[in-house]
Amino acid sequence: MKYHRPANCKVVDMTRILLVEDNEDILYLLRLQLEWIGYVVDGAASAKDALASAQSARPDVIVSDLRMPDVDGIEFIRRVRRIPSLASVPAIALTGTSMGSDIQMALANGFTTHLTKPVEASELSKAIDQLTARRLYWKAG
Repeated sequence: MKYHRPANCKVVDMTRILLVEDNEDILYLLRLQLEWIGYVVDGAASAKDALASAQSARPDVIVSDLRMPDVDGIEFIRRVRRIPSLASVPAIALTGTSMGSDIQMALANGFTTHLTKPVEASELSKAIDQLTARRLYWKAG
């Protein structure tokens, strides 16, 4: 699969993604693919690290696994939503299941949308771009 950087991609225009994934191989691969597309990616292997990262460098979009040890993705996004500066950041839930109950739980607890793993970088990029475009539209309005 080929990944193309947008022709108009400039450093100041890059979207910052917080990628939260406890599987180091998946984290590395997705981070590499998203950076190749042109995003700035902050990776975190745990919810604790992700919260610290989000507070030090505010992301434009959060992409988080749901099934993680210690603090799962649902509790992580609940904590994010309690931080005023992060409360409105769009968030994508990634999970290995497409069960309706998991999707509904993710959306009810603060995620904006849901994608099922394994996810192609192009599909993830499309979702990120839709969320950031919507957010820019809301800011402009």
